[in-house]
Amino acid sequence: MKLKSRHTDVFELVFGACALTSVVVLFLIIIFTLKNAVPAFYGRLLTFENLWAAEYNRFGLYTLVASTAMVSVGSLAISTPTGVLSAVFIAKFTSSYLRDVFKTVVEFLGMIPSVIYGFIGYMFLAPTIAKLFGLNFGQNALSASIVLAVMVVPTIVSLSTEVIMSVPREYEEAAMALGARGWQTLLHVTIPTAMAGIVSSVMLAFGRALGETIAVLMVAGCPTRLSGPVWNFLQPVYPMTAAIAMGMGEAEVGGVHYHALFAVAAILLAFVFVVNFAADVLRRRAPRRIVV
Repeated sequence: MKLKSRHTDVFELVFGACALTSVVVLFLIIIFTLKNAVPAFYGRLLTFENLWAAEYNRFGLYTLVASTAMVSVGSLAISTPTGVLSAVFIAKFTSSYLRDVFKTVVEFLGMIPSVIYGFIGYMFLAPTIAKLFGLNFGQNALSASIVLAVMVVPTIVSLSTEVIMSVPREYEEAAMALGARGWQTLLHVTIPTAMAGIVSSVMLAFGRALGETIAVLMVAGCPTRLSGPVWNFLQPVYPMTAAIAMGMGEAEVGGVHYHALFAVAAILLAFVFVVNFAADVLRRRAPRRIVV
């Protein structure tokens, strides 16, 4: 008994050290980012003009923030109905064997490297969109939104499927006992009960869409300014992650461009933190599977 207790203490120490390491690494990332971002905020390097041109020391956040919002919202507009309807189908209209097959396929989609999605978007999707809409340039917000939608759908499908399957069977049986049909039970009992978890999965997908870099960089176009209004998805865009990836290799360490990019990274980090925190709060309200 004493030996078992000693082993338990060792495991607790190892697991606690791993958890503490994760927290420390997170805080170090935040501190490092903010330390290099403060000069940009203090020196007012960032403006909200529609121009991001490092060679002229013009760092307009409008171009980056509007582009990021366009691509992220556009991807969610495509992936949310697709992912939620797929999750409902997998959870409620398939056998256990087909459910495992679909889940395997969805997980495989989530494991594909983002550079492959970007390559497919660059080689096939962008030329197709350019031909379809009569454009000279197919790398635009629509192409980036479609590529991102395909990338974040597995997150929505996987989490939403688990949440829908976790709705207590007693709720559905009670609705049917009162005379509700299958589709009425699904629309008025199952989905509303699982709604907090479904919204949480969408917000987690939104967080991934905000932070995706390589695929967006390959299909977004990355102009120095937006040429049209934010509802024009046929224009090239320049998301925040793409600006960081393209600019950091050329920025002089300690220079204005260097600090401006870290300021963008700090803003992006704040966005992702807020989205993930809200998703975690909603996930706690989601139903949990009851094992009898």
